[in-house]
Amino acid sequence: MSKFISFGKPKKSASGKTKVWRVVSNADDSLGEIRWFGRWRKYAFYPEIFTVYEQDCLRKIADFCESESKKLRQTWRKK
Repeated sequence: MSKFISFGKPKKSASGKTKVWRVVSNADDSLGEIRWFGRWRKYAFYPEIFTVYEQDCLRKIADFCESESKKLRQTWRKK
């Protein structure tokens, strides 16, 4: 997905209603996870402590969160 980071295969959240992705560096270091943030009604990035990001990685993470949030909302509209 990116030359510095990748997103793992999605797993179901504890509620089973949303997904959770691990975000890892290409050196296989865990950077955090993307999961649903209910108050904002969208996916958000939960970084690991003491991790640092530059603009390209942040942009990829933000784009991924936005895309997955839109996909989930579309499935809600179909119901």
